[in-house]
Amino acid sequence: MTFLHPQYLALFYLLLALLPLWLYRSYYKRKMRLALGESRPLRKISRPSSLAGEVFRYLLVNLTLASLILALAHPQWIREKRVPHTKKMDIVFLLDTSPSMRASDIQPSRLERALEVVGNFAHNKLPHDRIGLVSFSSGSLILSYLTEDPHNILYYLDYLKEDASVSYGTNIGRAIQNGLAVITRDLEANPGTLDHKRVFILVSDGEDHGKELEGAVRAARRFGIRVHTIGIGSAEGAPIPIGRDNGQITYLEDESGRRIMSRFDEKTLRWVAEQTEGRAYRSFTGHELKQTFGEIVLKEREVDSFKRVIEHEDAYQTFLLAALGMFLAALLI
Repeated sequence: MTFLHPQYLALFYLLLALLPLWLYRSYYKRKMRLALGESRPLRKISRPSSLAGEVFRYLLVNLTLASLILALAHPQWIREKRVPHTKKMDIVFLLDTSPSMRASDIQPSRLERALEVVGNFAHNKLPHDRIGLVSFSSGSLILSYLTEDPHNILYYLDYLKEDASVSYGTNIGRAIQNGLAVITRDLEANPGTLDHKRVFILVSDGEDHGKELEGAVRAARRFGIRVHTIGIGSAEGAPIPIGRDNGQITYLEDESGRRIMSRFDEKTLRWVAEQTEGRAYRSFTGHELKQTFGEIVLKEREVDSFKRVIEHEDAYQTFLLAALGMFLAALLI
């Protein structure tokens, strides 16, 4: 135990000064009784007034004062803990922005739900973790290189939410290539980040339509980067919105004028995850995304060392309660 204000412990000397005062008071009180002709102690009533009772009461008062002095000195328990020190994480989100991601089988849409959860994740991440952002449809665009600033990520998420341009197709291979470009550029600019843990999180609702996927997956394996995939969309599918006409939403149709339904094919996403030693997840309602992100980060987080931390826990409350209890006991004697 240690004390935050040890100077108050000097008040214990005052307690020592109370002993001769108490002895004198007891002597004077007994002398006065004898002077009044009381050779025996007064007859007992509800409270004992014997010498033993007075001694006990004196001890309780002193213990009460001692507890108050200790509380005033602000005692603290010292506890030692070993806290794990984790590696910094670089997480690159690969977000599908093809028209089918604007389907409303997940409210308000597949894309908006994904953007919302990514934004919350960026806002609540550990301060030293960094996030990069890549969007893709038929092509791919690096929106944000790795940054610790969540506001930078939120800015581009808002951009994607408001972007009304239509680009058909889903080129997962190009997205992975751009994700690797984010990592490569960062290593060139910041060689000290080589020991960071790097993870890709791919969110999409469809199969790949590009021709670069196999090469991109091989490159990700060479970098030692796991690509965790999350397929988003209901089991029933939904029509694909492509714009508005006179305020009405228009949907993608086939040659006969029937709406084309967005169907989820998890084969490609599962293959990408397996080839890079990642995991494939499925989100049918969008509510699973938050838990899935947390699970991915928790499993990828690596502990590289432990540090010794000393914690101080206040203990003055215990002494205050003890003082109150002993004071009440002294009143009842």
